[in-house]
Amino acid sequence: MTRQDSEKRATLLDGFWQDMREKNACVSLMNVYRRFLKTGRFAALDCVKRDPPPHIFFDSDVAKWLESAAYLYPDFPNGEVKKIVDDTVDKIAAAQLPDGYFNSYYQVYKPDKIFAERTEHELYCAGHLIEAAVALSDARLNQKLLSVMRRYADCIYERFLVRRDTQFTTCGHPEIELALVRLYRCTCERKYLALAQFFLDERGRRAEDIYPVFDRTYDQSHLPVREQTEACGHAVRALYLYTAMAETGRLTQDDALLHAAQTLFQSITQTKMYITGGTGSHYFGECFTAPYDLPNEYAYSETCSAIALALFCVSLFKSHKKAEYHDVFERVVYNNLLAGQSVDGKGFFYTNPLEANTAHVRFARKTKGYPYQPIIERVEVFDCSCCPPNFTRFIGRIGEFIYDEDRDCVYINQYISSETERGNLKLTMHAGFPYDGDVHILAAGNGMLKLRVPVWCENFTCSVNGKAVAPVCKDGYFTVKAKGTTEIELNFEMRPRFLYANENVIANSGRKAVGYGPLVLCAEGRDNGINLRNIVLSAPEPTSIEREGMFTLTLPAERLHSSAALYSYQPPTREKITLKLIPYFMWANRGENDMQIWFL
Repeated sequence: MTRQDSEKRATLLDGFWQDMREKNACVSLMNVYRRFLKTGRFAALDCVKRDPPPHIFFDSDVAKWLESAAYLYPDFPNGEVKKIVDDTVDKIAAAQLPDGYFNSYYQVYKPDKIFAERTEHELYCAGHLIEAAVALSDARLNQKLLSVMRRYADCIYERFLVRRDTQFTTCGHPEIELALVRLYRCTCERKYLALAQFFLDERGRRAEDIYPVFDRTYDQSHLPVREQTEACGHAVRALYLYTAMAETGRLTQDDALLHAAQTLFQSITQTKMYITGGTGSHYFGECFTAPYDLPNEYAYSETCSAIALALFCVSLFKSHKKAEYHDVFERVVYNNLLAGQSVDGKGFFYTNPLEANTAHVRFARKTKGYPYQPIIERVEVFDCSCCPPNFTRFIGRIGEFIYDEDRDCVYINQYISSETERGNLKLTMHAGFPYDGDVHILAAGNGMLKLRVPVWCENFTCSVNGKAVAPVCKDGYFTVKAKGTTEIELNFEMRPRFLYANENVIANSGRKAVGYGPLVLCAEGRDNGINLRNIVLSAPEPTSIEREGMFTLTLPAERLHSSAALYSYQPPTREKITLKLIPYFMWANRGENDMQIWFL
């Protein structure tokens, strides 16, 4: 059977995103490795009994690190990384059981409970190992893990679909479904797609074990997947599941599955998504809550759920070429996702609040049993450290998400400096995003190009071979016919714009945020003093914009000052000030700081 094409990855050129990849290759990758080494994640793969035992999902942390290495190594080769990859794969291969099973926790500490504890991430770990194996094979960095993980996938197929002798049917943490789709696309082995479809079909058809403090919405097993219409439960679990639904629906031409995925996307983006693209508004269960329940200071908005939403957008676009999917993708990656890593590439956020009050945080730290309060400085590793390697693997594969194609048409979805060959076209693009709207595209060959007009852009200009044109937009795209050598110049006007929340989002009632191109901007106390919530904005007319170094934008504003009394009959006075704003993703890089996105 012929292997299918792997994901088509563009080659990134110098610019914002290649700089980000270089930082992750040269700093983050090895820094995460050292933290994982110190905390016993890599040692767990020896499958030797230790006290205390490793965590149940250390395998998945290592797997995502391996996958990160696969995406970054070809552009940033590193002999030390290559050795770590090979040694780690050899450990996994040596410890794999004769039937193909591998899990460093269960085969050492609970061999009698293999495939018996639904809530404990067993198939989740398997899924991430499978994804790492596919990525390592595609990168030609290591071919061995793919054969090891195919044996494991065959074991899962035999136990769950053929013999059906396991003590649960679907995993409490969806992920295996998405991994099996990738394995199918890599190998063309139909049974892997059939197994993914089986896990999707079986979810929600029976009552299976779940944590006693949650109901079945927590892991999306409350209804069969085709009957689900509202995003609920643990946001990362949900979005991994929804992405698998979109991928499997497309590959099996299952319209009902695709329709359910699209309905869930609308549920998220119309009622349950933060302005930053974040999802999961409550720490209890890391979950979606009621529509429009989007608190700012206590937002959960996990980095992993941002990554999962971005992947969901890309998967939906493959079936329905609508700009809204890449508009949301753009919102997610330039805001919530990028906020997950510090500027130096060493620290990470697990959660991403949209407002920070240092006094509240400091009180919470010294008060035993205080309810959840987000951290406001990034750290290098967490007890649950899924986000750091998830971040590095996503940044590594950003080149997959720039272009797409459909028959004789190539879509340009993200304006990222890159080059690629698609259909009959060779494309070279230079783009100034996210700070500048200038884009230059050189197309060699014959074909049709469809270019996305970002949802935030009110005005743009376009010239083709030096001649100004007035493109007609349809579904968020305009078309350019390329013939021979075609040069396209674009300018998407970037200027500050106010954004307003739906009136049902109580946390933002009467307030406004500031956007600049794809970026959501915020104010920090370090630049603007205390009482950021008392700042009033009247017009988005900048007094200055600085693009060198840290991007900054200043706006005229007013600060409200009340009397000294706790309550008073006197209205606040107004002081004219200049408000300094920076991209949301760059906050919390200068020590503990108050932070605000929504203003009066």
